[in-house]
Amino acid sequence: MEFLDSNTILAIFSIPMVIGALLISPSGESLSASMSEKFPSLKTLRGRLLTGSTLIAFSGFIISAMTLWISNTISEGAGFCVVNNIFSCDDVLGNAEFNTMPFLGIRWALFGIIIYTFFLWLLISISKEPQADWVGTNIKLGFMITSTGIIAIAWLMYAESVMEKICPYCTAAHIGNILLIYGFWKMGKLHDSGEWHKN
Repeated sequence: MEFLDSNTILAIFSIPMVIGALLISPSGESLSASMSEKFPSLKTLRGRLLTGSTLIAFSGFIISAMTLWISNTISEGAGFCVVNNIFSCDDVLGNAEFNTMPFLGIRWALFGIIIYTFFLWLLISISKEPQADWVGTNIKLGFMITSTGIIAIAWLMYAESVMEKICPYCTAAHIGNILLIYGFWKMGKLHDSGEWHKN
């Protein structure tokens, strides 16, 4: 990874999130028209929401894993991500006080990996059996957990404001959670309207 700087790596890892965000957006239908021949699931709103949300969750998982790697690298005395005086993963992730979850005592990045793995499991399960009886419950569960994630994001933003630093990798993982709130909300609306089963 020596030939790539931290910003370039983050940009590459964010590509699936950007594509996913476009697919779940109102303009997803027109954007996916050219790809729908190769990927037939993109012809339906349900398919676009599931595919887009899965891409977002995958990107969030990769970014969280990279954040844990950065955190481990810092603990070993090396640096990785210092862009300038404001943007610095090293300062944020190297702060033991704020980089550990209250109560659980694990690093926030590890928690991100766990939670994004859960989102991937939810979304892949729904994709495999979209007509199952439990789908509505799983969509509501996904929406509830992503919405609860706002509390963690608020805490981490507070920590960054105290340090007067911003971690770009952490911010990207937070954006993924916010996008998934929207994705699960849209899936819930589609499911409750009955349109879900017509796709």
